[in-house]
Amino acid sequence: MNFLLFDTHKDWKNLLPLTYFNAIPNIRLGILKIYEKWEKRLGGKSLILSEEYLTTPVEFGFELAIRSIYLPDFDLTQAIRQLRPGEALRDTNGNFIAGRFLENAKAFSREEILDYPFSFAVYEKPVNPLKRPYELILKNSREIEKDFALLEQEILEQENRTSDGFQVIGDRPLFIDESAKLDGVYIDLNEGPVYIGKNVRILPGTYIKGPAAILAHSFIKANTSIYNGTTLGPWTKVGGEIKNVLFQGYSNKGHDGFLGDSVIGKWCNLGAGTSNSNLKNNYSQIRMWHIASRAFEPTGQMFLGTVMGDFSKTAINTRINTGTVIGVASNIFYPDFPPKFVTSFNWGGEIANHAYDVEKALETARIVFGRRGKTFDETEERIFRTVHRLAGEWE
Repeated sequence: MNFLLFDTHKDWKNLLPLTYFNAIPNIRLGILKIYEKWEKRLGGKSLILSEEYLTTPVEFGFELAIRSIYLPDFDLTQAIRQLRPGEALRDTNGNFIAGRFLENAKAFSREEILDYPFSFAVYEKPVNPLKRPYELILKNSREIEKDFALLEQEILEQENRTSDGFQVIGDRPLFIDESAKLDGVYIDLNEGPVYIGKNVRILPGTYIKGPAAILAHSFIKANTSIYNGTTLGPWTKVGGEIKNVLFQGYSNKGHDGFLGDSVIGKWCNLGAGTSNSNLKNNYSQIRMWHIASRAFEPTGQMFLGTVMGDFSKTAINTRINTGTVIGVASNIFYPDFPPKFVTSFNWGGEIANHAYDVEKALETARIVFGRRGKTFDETEERIFRTVHRLAGEWE
């Protein structure tokens, strides 16, 4: 069953800055990216339709279109499987979830999908859409557990890892890839599973509390504390104290300092001693900047840290306030707390800056790609320049 995951423009813009460089299905949440969750549940191949500069040409036909902000679970997957040609689902608020076309499709615009003459039914059960960037923080623990269950069959096919190099308490599931190397690591499974992927290296004195996921080629320095709700995407390097943080991958927090209740994009670097606050001194509800609305919004949450877009960096001893949003490709070296919204391509952290020259930003991006053995090609440069233009217009 081939299917299309599509971002409406509104959905995509609501998740900025995380989506400047990423279609929504390419965002990692839990262990897997959103498109990987759907492929494993539906058993087919996905296509992604997003903003034009993030969309590649369609290579094959598809039967279904699924709105990408909806996260899959067993019940929703079954309801979508049971759709007949010409049928579609709306949630209880009247929002499009998914539809099956009358015939195999090759290409549709997002507007054509929403205007297609489907026969709609209402999906009465709870749904799990992503509406704001900080919601990834709230959902990550549960998504780690759901993804672990999705991967369980693949996990069971591998031989059990011997306990050399680590100690375990608790009885929740544990997976450690045979290529991972652990020395003197303490793993706490009392509250959730722990997943450790290929070629991970964890140095002595590290404490890991589940639910947690540490993905391929990540490196954890000695005496690091990783608490529940944390995902380290591939090629992430961390040290210090980390609690309920979702790293998309290819980013570094390689030194001491606290990071909590945060989402960190790709290709980011947090300088030594960088720490964030995730709780206000008066314990009141946290408000966060919403780029699409150009306003601070109430979140209903007491604990929220930082949302940081791709390619951003902090200097040593940076202090980040509760509920701060940092755009893409910004360099923060601020003598005090930076603003609670740091614009994209910011140089220093001042309000409404946009002072980081795009040519210099591109030069740095090429270097960090090379450090991970990747090539920053013409496509990457085109996307980067488009993001620079859009961020200047919207922020």
